[in-house]
Amino acid sequence: MTRALKITRGYATGNAFVIFSDLNGGIDLTDAECSLLADATRGEGADGVIRAVRSERTPEGRLLLETDPDAEWFIDHRNPDGSNAELCGNALRVFVAFLMAEGLVDLTHGDRIAIGTRDGVKDIQVGSNGVFRVDLGRWKLGDATSAQNLAPVTVNGLAGANEPLNISVGRPHVVTFVDDGTLDPLVDDGIGRIRMRVDQGADRTTPSWATAAAIAALATRHLVGPGAPNNWRVDMPDGSLGVQMFPTEDGEHVSLSGTVELALSGVIEG
Repeated sequence: MTRALKITRGYATGNAFVIFSDLNGGIDLTDAECSLLADATRGEGADGVIRAVRSERTPEGRLLLETDPDAEWFIDHRNPDGSNAELCGNALRVFVAFLMAEGLVDLTHGDRIAIGTRDGVKDIQVGSNGVFRVDLGRWKLGDATSAQNLAPVTVNGLAGANEPLNISVGRPHVVTFVDDGTLDPLVDDGIGRIRMRVDQGADRTTPSWATAAAIAALATRHLVGPGAPNNWRVDMPDGSLGVQMFPTEDGEHVSLSGTVELALSGVIEG
């Protein structure tokens, strides 16, 4: 890396991100530089690198502005290996908190902001006490054909295989239900409660995945059927997220909410 970057580290429900601003769109990190930047600030683990850039300064952002001129900011989210990330609810919440902390937007409790992503424009609302709520948009249940093409899922440490369910909020997820022997109540004071983990294949798990939390709540509500709540709390190894389903003109949307923390601002050179 042949430049100096002012970076901030952001945390959201078990995920950590490196974030920096590029107001004029002049910084184009290579895959190797993204990896170096993530490694250099890794500490307990960096799950991605985020560049805050004005939408008009990126080809992807300019396309979004044609249909949604309010999406002034674009989240250029890269995985630690430098590949592009499409949609991450945790990263979006960190992104808006960063814009506020840097004085790039003027938002207070209850305000909303449209952010451009590689999965379209997403609406984020500022809550209280560091909570941010992301509208992930309309969700979709996989059709019968796609369900038939999914093989039964085997979970390490649990006997037997489980029939999967295919649900998408911009990217498809496969959900399987397991019984780990506990007797936690499914609904408590009108709010559904579940616990989840995310398997990424090859015996890999991740402590938190916000969009997957929304998917898990949707899948559980679908399994329970009529009478299931529209508000859920999803517990993961490194935190909890709130998930809400609500009607809109273009169909039912799903949102997630949780806290954000920013720390360790500094300059990195290389």
